Amino acid sequence: MSSTLGTVGKRKIAWKRAPSGSEGAGEVTVDGKAYSVAWKRDADGLWIEFPHGTFGYDFYGEADDSAGGLVYRVNERGTDRLVSGVRVRGAGETAVGASGGKKKATRVRAQMPGKIVRVLVKAGDEIAKDQPLLVMEAMKMENEIRATGPGKVGTVKVTEGQAVESGADLILID
Repeated sequence: MSSTLGTVGKRKIAWKRAPSGSEGAGEVTVDGKAYSVAWKRDADGLWIEFPHGTFGYDFYGEADDSAGGLVYRVNERGTDRLVSGVRVRGAGETAVGASGGKKKATRVRAQMPGKIVRVLVKAGDEIAKDQPLLVMEAMKMENEIRATGPGKVGTVKVTEGQAVESGADLILID
């Protein structure tokens, strides 16, 4: 079963298993056509190797106050193609339990590989929108990870000093 990740321009993109880690291989469906691909992450985005060629994409994430989470601008490397307003379903939220009106938990994930410097919340803490949750060092810079909305910390999945890969769950917010 595919996990739809989003729409880029007019194209519907679905990964059988979303890319995680610095590189890997898997299956992706683009507008209903399935491809076996390999990917490799770099500092700005992702290289995807399709059977018909390799394509690079730069991702620029921005907070979206209207719907919460992130919205991306995606630029195909080596072209002037830039798509704005890309939402990635599954990167920041996941349904808890079965479908049918169940409440959602927000998954705070690492946007790039790094090291956890400080954890500023614990399970059970009530949090407000934009409240700092943790500090992560990535590319020799400390980045403060903030809440995208109010809630209650369900699970803290990392500890200070821990190294994390891109896409790793950091905190679950109920």
